[in-house]
Amino acid sequence: MAKRLTDRTIVQVKAAESRREIPDGQCAGLYLTVHPTGAKAWALRFRSPIERDAAGQRKAKKLTLGPLANEPNDDEPQIGRPLSLTQARVLAAGALEQVRRGIDPTHERRTEKAANRDEAISRSANTVDAAIIEFLTKYKGPKKRGLRDSTRNLTAYYFGLKPDAEKPGEWIKTDAGVLKRWSGRPLASITQHDVQTLVDAIADGAPVSANRTLAALKTLFKFYVKRQSLLTSPAALVDAPAAEESRDRILSDVEVKAVWQAADAAAYPFGRLVQLLLLTGARRDELREAPWAEFDLDGGRWTLPGDRVKNGNEHSVPLSNWAKQILRSMPRIKGRGLLFTTTGDTPYSGLSKAKDRLDTASGVTGWTLHDLRRTAATGMAEKCGVQPHIIEAALNHVSGESKRGVAGIYNRARYADEIRKALQAWADYVDALVSGNAANVVRIR
Repeated sequence: MAKRLTDRTIVQVKAAESRREIPDGQCAGLYLTVHPTGAKAWALRFRSPIERDAAGQRKAKKLTLGPLANEPNDDEPQIGRPLSLTQARVLAAGALEQVRRGIDPTHERRTEKAANRDEAISRSANTVDAAIIEFLTKYKGPKKRGLRDSTRNLTAYYFGLKPDAEKPGEWIKTDAGVLKRWSGRPLASITQHDVQTLVDAIADGAPVSANRTLAALKTLFKFYVKRQSLLTSPAALVDAPAAEESRDRILSDVEVKAVWQAADAAAYPFGRLVQLLLLTGARRDELREAPWAEFDLDGGRWTLPGDRVKNGNEHSVPLSNWAKQILRSMPRIKGRGLLFTTTGDTPYSGLSKAKDRLDTASGVTGWTLHDLRRTAATGMAEKCGVQPHIIEAALNHVSGESKRGVAGIYNRARYADEIRKALQAWADYVDALVSGNAANVVRIR
């Protein structure tokens, strides 16, 4: 016969390798569930008065009452809340009374949860939170291509969301961004004063982030004006709080060598990411989020589909011998087949901390990962003698000037052989820098 549970015996119950159920001798059907992790909860087992199993018998059912309360409390017991022994017995007795009257309490609980969920959905349907999530899902951009994952995630960051790693397509709220101040507010209640106040508050400590946040809000509100959910955009007349200058940071030969050696010591994933960014001149997230399926190491080519490229055009990158050597040395982690990952399911993150460690190890500061792209372009031109239109084709970039005239026509060509020679010449130059033989590199004629 089951012994009557007490507060003392409950504390003394220890976890085992498998889940345990300890019956309460005072309340029939009430169990203390003890998980291998040590977590404890209450459950009620009973026979349904309205459901039958395959043999025609009353179906065995289980109603989860709630976790064990760590401390005694005088609150009215509710299913799903932490419960003391006394509270669990009260809920169990009430559920058993329902069974006696021909009601299945699991059906009642399911109906209650559905009603709560519908109420929450109705309450949040017109909030800033819901509007942002809909925007991230449905916004297509001016060229109707939809947002790249990296752009969507960055935009979500300014709004105060991050991707849910366990539930693809869903979002987790962070303690930052727009939602830190506006969460729960109706979208239509946001005024120009609200936008200005928000942007000014962010600009006090992070002016560039304030600019980016305002740009994201302008796009968000414009999206809903076009959908006729709003009459006007409260962000339309708000000016960017900070002036921005285009960067022109290029790593010197000495800095390239120091960064390369520090990256080599850091190895996978961040060190290899830095090295390949320098050798290919690729954009950070186009490489960081790349799958192995895009790489043909035998053919020496990396092919990016249009939906992963900033300008929407498929891009083929010839791989230098050194780039292929680095790629072959990298581990292949099971999961989604990503090039740079530590989990197998999501691209490698934590770039800021890894970059700080690399700066300390190399002694080179004041540069960003995007500066490696600029360094590669400048190096190909100045050190290797590559023509500008070949460099732009290699980097899949068309400048404002080269969109017109002869250069524009050149950039619409593939230049496969010229690009391969240019990237190989640049890789040879970096190799010579690292080994101390840069004076022997031959410029392309």
